[in-house]
Amino acid sequence: MSTAMEPFEVADDVHCIDTGLFDAGSLAVYLFDGEEPALVDAGTAATAEMVTTGLVECGVDPADLEHLVVSHIHVDHSGGASALVEANPDLDVYIHGMTAPHLADPGTLIESSREAMGEHFGRMGEQGAVPEANVVEVPDEGLTVEAGGGTLELVHAPGHSPDHLAVWAPDRELLFAAECLGMYLERADRWVPPGTLPNFDVDAVDRAIDRLAGYGPETVVFPHFGAWPRDPAELFETASRELHRWDDRVLDLHEGADSVEATVERAGEELLDIAPPYTPVMESFYARLVTLGYLKHHGLA
Repeated sequence: MSTAMEPFEVADDVHCIDTGLFDAGSLAVYLFDGEEPALVDAGTAATAEMVTTGLVECGVDPADLEHLVVSHIHVDHSGGASALVEANPDLDVYIHGMTAPHLADPGTLIESSREAMGEHFGRMGEQGAVPEANVVEVPDEGLTVEAGGGTLELVHAPGHSPDHLAVWAPDRELLFAAECLGMYLERADRWVPPGTLPNFDVDAVDRAIDRLAGYGPETVVFPHFGAWPRDPAELFETASRELHRWDDRVLDLHEGADSVEATVERAGEELLDIAPPYTPVMESFYARLVTLGYLKHHGLA
């Protein structure tokens, strides 16, 4: 694990905590401070200590954290949930109802993640179980929670995964976009679409982009990574354009390659190309998941 950035504020009383996964500026969780402190995403099991340390650096004892929103069940977002519940056994953990059972019994999730991530899975750690009594299931129509010093609207926006949630904070005009739109890797100024295994859906992502643009946010933040630095309108245009540019190009690369692995390698070199400034292992990880997500979407992997 690399050294993480220090926590930093992205809006009034909203703090980005870098988990240090792979490299600084790769994976973040967000603290909404104020009455009934809330954390959005939990990071991995392996980075749980970085998250709790980050909370303390922001002035919040992990035992005083009252709400945790898990944007989706992937282990880099849900893996640290059990450690946070250990710190506060009364913690409310919100997740979409379709994947809530995996928090209480993560065995199948762990094996699926191990298969999808290959050699990179070891960096994630194996998450523990979250007691069912702590889990709050979010329905398709979403859920509104008074937490973190304001209102948090949990919005179902599938595409990256079927259970995917975004968080709209109307008091702060801030959107936590999770991976509903994609990833913004600031150090490389690179936008990456939200392709992944096993259930990436290009058409659903199109719908998510349109829906989330409708909130008209002033600030948009991502777990991968930080805040969008330019006009939010440009963000949504970029997300739509890159979603389809990658789709077309991955298919072209696959047609000219002699294997799936060759397609992954070429896509990493041409479309991702983030090492440097990020580490080669981070480039390899994202090239694999995003490319395979597109290929599986088309029945080619």
